[in-house]
Amino acid sequence: MIKLIATDMDGTFLDSQKKFDPEFLSLFYKLKEKNIKFVAASGNQYYRLYQKFLPFSEHMYFIAENGCITIDGSTQNVLDVHCLDKGYVKKFIEICRNIPDTYVVVCGRKSAYYEFKNEKILLQHVTPYYFHHQQVEDITKVEDDILKLAVLNLQGTASHVYPNFETYLNNFNISVSAFEWMDIMAKDIHKGLGVQTLCKYLGIQKHEVMIFGDFMNDYEMLQEAYFSFAMKNALPEIKEICNFETTFTNDEDGVKYEIEYWLSNNQEKLREYMENNEAFF
Repeated sequence: MIKLIATDMDGTFLDSQKKFDPEFLSLFYKLKEKNIKFVAASGNQYYRLYQKFLPFSEHMYFIAENGCITIDGSTQNVLDVHCLDKGYVKKFIEICRNIPDTYVVVCGRKSAYYEFKNEKILLQHVTPYYFHHQQVEDITKVEDDILKLAVLNLQGTASHVYPNFETYLNNFNISVSAFEWMDIMAKDIHKGLGVQTLCKYLGIQKHEVMIFGDFMNDYEMLQEAYFSFAMKNALPEIKEICNFETTFTNDEDGVKYEIEYWLSNNQEKLREYMENNEAFF
């Protein structure tokens, strides 16, 4: 019944230490045996996601950079990609340069680029998300296809950065993706687009999809499945739009528990929910 499972990473699949239970490996191969596709959907860079899921990365799919790029891990084929206009990239960088204590990471197809040389910021807030990254003198002159801008402010992007971009909300997707991060992407780009791309590519319907998320950058993605799960630790706005809530938080392996619970022991329960919610299908 379930043919595809997609999960957000930070605050959802990963615990507070940015790790997941090694025992998930055995569960992953059980999913593979059932021909259930597994998808990592994240604001993280594709190369970082691929590296994090080794050795089974080549058996899964990736929605990276919050939906800017969708990739088949088995073939490395890019199934969908969306870039920012470089003129606006330069304009947005200049705005951020005038906001105190704000750092910009330019997320390209080949690498992530930044100007700052603060080692603490680099180790704590860049390397965990970007496997390919490099420091450059001027990020406005980067020669790469730009997928998105990731803006960091440790005091909170919602209050310190986001208000500076309100005039651009109608023409760009500007999303607070975590307390300290904000992403700027092309209009109408989000993780949900990646799920749509994969479902079309794999011939999968919404009622055959299970999705997990916790934050506002998961909002659209969670609406691409009937079996939408808000994490126990999710924002109230996310819980409002989901049909289910996990029993446990991300620090308690909430995603792993729900997958095991629903797919190993409760196939009849899944059918019951589908029969009682025929309008969705």
